[in-house]
Formats: sequence, C-alpha cells, structure tokens
Amino acid sequence: MTLAQRLEANRDLAFDLLRIYLGAGLLVRGLFFLIRPDAFAALVAGSEATVLASPAVMHIVAGVHLLGGAMLAIGLYTRLAALSQVPILAGAVFLVHLRGGLFTAGQSFEFSALVLFLLIPIFLHGAGRWSVDASWSTRRFVPFRSIGERLERLGNIAFELLRIYLGVGLFARGVLFISNSSAFIDLIGSSSSAWLTSVVLIHYVALSHLVGGVMIAVGLFTRVAALAQLPILVGAVFVVHLQGGLLAATQSLEFSALVLFLLILLVLWGSGRLSVDKHIVERPAGAEHYRHAQALGKAATEPEALLPSDFAPAPAAACPCGHGQEHARVFPHIRYGMFSAVYFLVGVTGPPREVVFRCRDCGEIVSRTKKPEALRQYRYQR
Repeated sequence: MTLAQRLEANRDLAFDLLRIYLGAGLLVRGLFFLIRPDAFAALVAGSEATVLASPAVMHIVAGVHLLGGAMLAIGLYTRLAALSQVPILAGAVFLVHLRGGLFTAGQSFEFSALVLFLLIPIFLHGAGRWSVDASWSTRRFVPFRSIGERLERLGNIAFELLRIYLGVGLFARGVLFISNSSAFIDLIGSSSSAWLTSVVLIHYVALSHLVGGVMIAVGLFTRVAALAQLPILVGAVFVVHLQGGLLAATQSLEFSALVLFLLILLVLWGSGRLSVDKHIVERPAGAEHYRHAQALGKAATEPEALLPSDFAPAPAAACPCGHGQEHARVFPHIRYGMFSAVYFLVGVTGPPREVVFRCRDCGEIVSRTKKPEALRQYRYQR
C-alpha cells in the first residue's frame, strides 16, 4: 500500500489533528484572557455593547474556552464541546469584529470566522479514534450520537467544506492584495524590511493566493496548490508575526499559524471525493470506463459471458487492518436512539437501534446491522 493510499484510508486522523490543535489553541486563549484581562478588553473595544467588556463576560468567555478547549483536545463529549464555543465565536464575529471590516491588519475578524467555521466540521465529524469518546463504551450517553451517525454516511463532506472554505478565503485575500496593495503593507507592518514590501513580493503573494485559492476550492491539483502556499504562510508566521509574540493583542500570528496548519493537512490528505481531482485527475483507466463495450471486430453472434472467467464473490466487509466481523479484535457496539433514554432513566436497558461492529485496532466500522434478531442478541451486552 502506497503512502497516499495509507493516508486516504486514515483520512479521519486529519480531524483528530484539527480537533487537538483547535482545542489546545482555545485552551491557551482562555488562559491568556485570565492572565491578561486588558487584552480581552482591547479585543472587544470596537463593540457597541459595552457589557461585553465587563469582567463577568471576560471570565465566562475564558472559562468556556478553558473547559471546552480541554474537552476538544482530549475528545471528551466532542460535539457538545464544539457547540459550546459557537455562541462566543458568533458574538466575536458579528458583534465585535464585523464593524472593523472583513480585512484588517489585526486579522481578528478572519481568525474568529475561521475558528467558528472549523467548529462546524468538528461537530459534523465528531470525535475520531484519538479521543476519550472513542475509548468509552457505547453504552455511555454521548450527546448528538444519533445525529452523528446520520452524518457519518455522508462520507468526508466535512473535509470538503474545510477545503472549499480555505480556498475561497485565500482567493478573497488575493483579490484584496491585487486591488489594494496598501493592505499588504499594513498587514506586514511599515517597519518591515524593504524586500518584504517590494512590488514583486506583493504580486507573488497575491497571484499565489488567487490561483491557489481557486485550485483548492475546486479541488484541482490540491496538494500542489496547498504546497505553493506554504512558503508564504511560513514567512507570515516566522518572519512577520512571530516577533509580536504569541500572546499579542492582535490575532495575526494565531490566524496565520492556523491557516498554515490547515494547508499542511491538505498537502497530506489531498482533496477528497467532491473535487476535480477525484473525477478527472484520479479517474479510472479507460478499460474501466468502457467495460461494457465489445471489442472491435468481435463477432456479433458470439454469446457474451454473463460473468468474467476470473469472477469471484465479493469479499466480506473488512477494516483497513483486514479484520472481518468475526475477528477477535472486532467488537459489537450497541447504539441507542433518543427514545431509549426513557428506559435508562428508570433503570431498564432500552431497545437498541443498531449494532455496529468496529475494529479495536484501527477504530474503523467493519459492518452494521438493524436486523431484529441481532438487536435482541446484543441488547444486554456490555
């Protein structure tokens, strides 16, 4: 199995890394607000609602970031932890930073909007294999489990949303730099070296964001397009914004570091299934497209075989480890609906909704069933 195939088989790990990164960042931001209350006041200074700058609101925001960030980082009640951050980030986007404009030197609006958006894929995907939720027995109550099971059937749509959002954002940034070069100078600072403010560099960054953003958004040569953005973001993080410090009042360093991290995920895992790469660049061979066509010169009266000579029944479902449903490392997990909570409240095991057979090694689902006999068999199994 090639490296690309291994990465594709473990695409869910991208969300584990994203969840851990975002949770650790929220945890640090919560600690920062407790240590530097003046920094929180500076962030909300542009809001018309003066109550947002009160110490009570600051402690609430810091507490939610601390607790929710820690829960996201370890994968404990992941969807609930992601949902708890939405009101704070929505308030930061629409009540505080929106008045300053979409593109500012501090990049607070873009950073808050990106974090708010990333909470959506994390909520859709839920906890991955590197989480407390995955190690717990499925008999424990996990919020939004029934919703998550439906979303799992949509495949990697959460990853596609992440790629499209990032591509559109890079394209919009490129348009801004082309139409207003002073925005680029304001972003890197007027005291920067002359080569950082050169016309050549401005046009290189703008064109890279324009072309690369479109390619990433539509999923065309996604790894190449993301790789082309890495030097720009590495320079933004380590050359421009790092000198301001990790705990600066502006959020440029955090924003650039987060975009850099997302680009690394795209370089590793590529575009996904809703992309031009999947349908054009990675298309199957011509024989696969025309497998029903007869060979040229073949006699029309010759009977067609219903099955090829090397036909074999499809193998039983198996995980990437090769374990089937009967393997010793594959265990049944019982999933319950919301109605089953009524049974649990009175101390009775509720009727299960589905039985899922999951590999203990890789965490992947081998098979699932809703057959009544299987539901009766595993109803009382821990």
